[in-house]
Amino acid sequence: MAAREATRTSACAAVAVVAVSLACLLAGCGSSATSKRPPTPPTPSGLTITGPGLQVSQPSSQLGQPAWRPEYAHLAQRLKQIGIPPGGQEKFHIHALLRIYVNGLLRPLPADIGLDSANGIESSMHTHDGSGIIHMEAPAPYDYTLGDFFSVWGVKLGPAQVGGLKGYGGNRLHFYLNGKPLSNPAAHVLHKDDSVVIGYGPPNGYPHNPSKFLLSEVDKGEGGLGCGATKKGQKSKSCLAPKAPSAKSKSGAS
Repeated sequence: MAAREATRTSACAAVAVVAVSLACLLAGCGSSATSKRPPTPPTPSGLTITGPGLQVSQPSSQLGQPAWRPEYAHLAQRLKQIGIPPGGQEKFHIHALLRIYVNGLLRPLPADIGLDSANGIESSMHTHDGSGIIHMEAPAPYDYTLGDFFSVWGVKLGPAQVGGLKGYGGNRLHFYLNGKPLSNPAAHVLHKDDSVVIGYGPPNGYPHNPSKFLLSEVDKGEGGLGCGATKKGQKSKSCLAPKAPSAKSKSGAS
């Protein structure tokens, strides 16, 4: 009789253990469930640019179009704030390449970043087309930064922010320089033929070191991209758009 009672007690205890284990599994308790959640990378320290008119909106929803348009309304104020050299009459002229990917899709740079023809504003750091080529020209060598370019563009840039895109690591923002991770992107001094990639989304969904073919073309003055490229023995030509003749000069010539 005692043996039968002991057997019944052991069976009840075993059932209780199974029930508790099943409830714990369904509730997600234990280390196995929490280990599946990757830790959130800490936001890195670094420079976040400031200035009037910087865009903090989400990228344009139109695929194949620039994520953000050039902001001209406050361009003159931002140029004065960052203090880059004035455009024209350059002896120093280099190029860099910038690629921006949002959820695996390339978003081209807009043309005429820094070139506001309506108001006669010409930045020495600018674009001419959607190729991703950044032109930098000055009377003497100058340390242009990626933050300077985004200030000219009018888009907020920081170590964990590009416009309205925020967050660092994981499936959010990543920055690369010539294929290697880039920290503190706004403070990076751009050098000749630098290739910068900004990606938002899974980091395996876009190239980290795209082809530099366009850079080689613009450096050689070929491909229709080399407006300011210089060859040995030739005088440097400005990339800036020529100024339209004034009404006074037109009347004088007639």
